[in-house]
Amino acid sequence: MATIVRPETIRRQNRATVLAALREVGRMSRTEISQNTGLSAATVTTITADLMAAEVLRNVEDVEQSPSTRGRPRITLAFNPEFACIGIIALQLNKITVEVRNYQGTAVAENCVELSTLSLSSGELLAALVDAFKNTMIAGKQDCNKLMHIAVGVQGATDVDENTLLWSPIIKHGNIPVAKFLGDKFKVPVSVHNDCNMIARALRWEEPELYSSDFAAILLSHGIGMGLYQNGQLVQGKHSSATEFGHMVHMPNGALCRCGRHGCIEAYAGDYAIYRRANRNDTSGTPRDDIRFQELEAVLARADNNDKEAVSAYQEAGLAIGAGLASLFALIDPFPVAFVGSGTMAHTLLDEAIRNAIGKTQISHQPIDVSMRYYPEEKPMILNGCAITALMAVDKNIRTNRLLKNKKEMQRVG
Repeated sequence: MATIVRPETIRRQNRATVLAALREVGRMSRTEISQNTGLSAATVTTITADLMAAEVLRNVEDVEQSPSTRGRPRITLAFNPEFACIGIIALQLNKITVEVRNYQGTAVAENCVELSTLSLSSGELLAALVDAFKNTMIAGKQDCNKLMHIAVGVQGATDVDENTLLWSPIIKHGNIPVAKFLGDKFKVPVSVHNDCNMIARALRWEEPELYSSDFAAILLSHGIGMGLYQNGQLVQGKHSSATEFGHMVHMPNGALCRCGRHGCIEAYAGDYAIYRRANRNDTSGTPRDDIRFQELEAVLARADNNDKEAVSAYQEAGLAIGAGLASLFALIDPFPVAFVGSGTMAHTLLDEAIRNAIGKTQISHQPIDVSMRYYPEEKPMILNGCAITALMAVDKNIRTNRLLKNKKEMQRVG
């Protein structure tokens, strides 16, 4: 039986193509959109006219036009920043960071709240998230009617439906219905994501020439996490979101991890693990909740001065990370790795140890040359990954025609 493709389906597909092309570049002329998407000039003109009528897009003069170009400035199309706004929340150990961004992705309001996450009940945590976001909207004088989506990045595992915080080392409780609670309070769709997945998404968006089809983003911080892309798709489990690299077993019955198990990679490579080993603290004792940056700097300074215990701490961390990567490389081909977070300040010590561990465990006679890069700041990447996720969710509503219909209805009633 022949499949009949309805005209509205084709329009939705073409609209999605145009929006995706613009979201990737930021702004383009109609001619450039046609060239980049393969759509005809007439189709691009029709689609963009509808989007402009709904105030999704706007004309922008190309002020960066070459001085040698004569005539009037070139007109390009860009997202209308006033069309909508999105909310972003990054939940980390003892910290809630909130941003509100416009439809172009520019931050228009921001706030950071410090609190003791491990001492909060589930209800107290949810209330703190609501207060932090509400106060940011108020302080930034943002119109709640333009809020279209909230994306939350959290340390820990979330369900595959992006609704629930299943488990996190930064809070003692699990199965927290973050999306439903925030959605009920602010009357918008909410999605909840593992923070390392958001870091990986940001890297893929911002540096596609380095991170595209297959790569991993590994967080080196108080905890160890991973966001993994394979064949251009973010790897997720059947039930949960996170690839828990930090909780792969490195040493059976080894050092105690924050998760309560023994021998995890994180129990040797997390900030608390490096500090614990460098100071010869009991590896079977309860890990410290937080390690100050100054304390880690002191350990690194000791290592730079060839302090035996500090050097050994970083060597053991590199061994744990490298052995974990080698296990993954035995299952799938080696891929580029981006290391992100405070732990990268010791990259000169870690890099050699990681590569040595990979080399000692490789199963091929050919040396494994892994591209490894280091990025010291994780929070901007978490926020950017959440922003991309939220903006694409709004774009999806537009390409399925929901927001266009709502906008036209509001204009008709008005």
